Amino acid sequence: MNYNFDTHLSREGLYTAKWESEFERKNDYSLLPFGTADMDFKSAQPIIDALTRTAQKGHFGYPDKPASYYASIINYHARKFNWKIAKEWIQNGVGIYSSMGALLQELTTEGDEVLYMTPVHHIFAEIIEVNRRTPVEVPLLAKFPSYDIDFLTLEKSITERSKILFLCNPHNPMGRIWTAKELTKLQDICIKNGIIIISDEVYSGLLYTGESFTPLASLSKASSMNTITVTSASKSFNLTGLKHSLVISENPEFKQKYLTAQKRTNMFYGGSLFGQVATEVAFSIECDEWTEQVMVYVEENYRFSQQFFSQHLPEIKIYQPQATYFLWADFSAFNMGNAELISFFENSAHIIVTNGKTLGSGGDNFIRFNLGCPREQLSKGLERIIVDKYNHQV
Repeated sequence: MNYNFDTHLSREGLYTAKWESEFERKNDYSLLPFGTADMDFKSAQPIIDALTRTAQKGHFGYPDKPASYYASIINYHARKFNWKIAKEWIQNGVGIYSSMGALLQELTTEGDEVLYMTPVHHIFAEIIEVNRRTPVEVPLLAKFPSYDIDFLTLEKSITERSKILFLCNPHNPMGRIWTAKELTKLQDICIKNGIIIISDEVYSGLLYTGESFTPLASLSKASSMNTITVTSASKSFNLTGLKHSLVISENPEFKQKYLTAQKRTNMFYGGSLFGQVATEVAFSIECDEWTEQVMVYVEENYRFSQQFFSQHLPEIKIYQPQATYFLWADFSAFNMGNAELISFFENSAHIIVTNGKTLGSGGDNFIRFNLGCPREQLSKGLERIIVDKYNHQV
């Protein structure tokens, strides 16, 4: 099936965090949003069809999981990443971040340190802080047009209170995929120091042409036993509102800790019926063509954006993603403070972007721009950024 990603969604009857809530927050219905990590595309048709069939049954009780659900997840990870997982490793949640918080509660105690590499999604720090653990930032090394892990700083940051490392792979916001060599070195450091890795791999299905992804737990038996993978079909298939995620680990102790956390928070009764149905279909082979086509389109959007900045604002540094639907851009050349920069985007250009400062060290004067939208919308948004390089007026 060929999908048309140039089509604009009708917003009638929709109320979303990305669009309608931003309209109300700014009292500005001319805004174009490129912030929240949703794509402005309809999901794959087999998913829509499966959800329609489920709704038509008219029964919405507590769901349980058929064998076909587990088979779909297992086959997907084997097909895409050559990662052989077992049914017994798979648990569920209503979102990867709530699962990460629950795991912190069971695997650590108050005051324990959790390491994470910045800039990264702001929720990493929030999860750590709200659970009364100590966040330890390990800034990535910016090597334009990409980033590297600063292993020297990582090792210097480890103390006897360091218990968990949050890994983001592919890394949000710049779309860097960590290589098997990098992951092996990272895991070796963590195992040596008794640090468990919780690996957020939710963007692993959104790869650029020619790129490949290695799940951390797939490296070796030792790596598998020291890793808890949190992932979901939500980002790869545009299902974030359906609230269904996966927690995967071979380690039976980690599994039991997570089950205890579920019982403690009354999450044991399961998640969304519709999320479960959508996940099973999304991970089936019939939806592969949707993500393949959407990433061709996103990659074309990246090249379109790159050409735009090269022509109109060559002083802006555009980083090269390997995955995700994000564009990560350094606007330091505008010589604005961070607050002034975001004010320019929202109040002068009338577009919403993600403020890099909220993503931790290394994010000042950067913005994350969502490329998961029709090209006409992207073009309009970029045109609004064109400013005089001296006085920054539209």
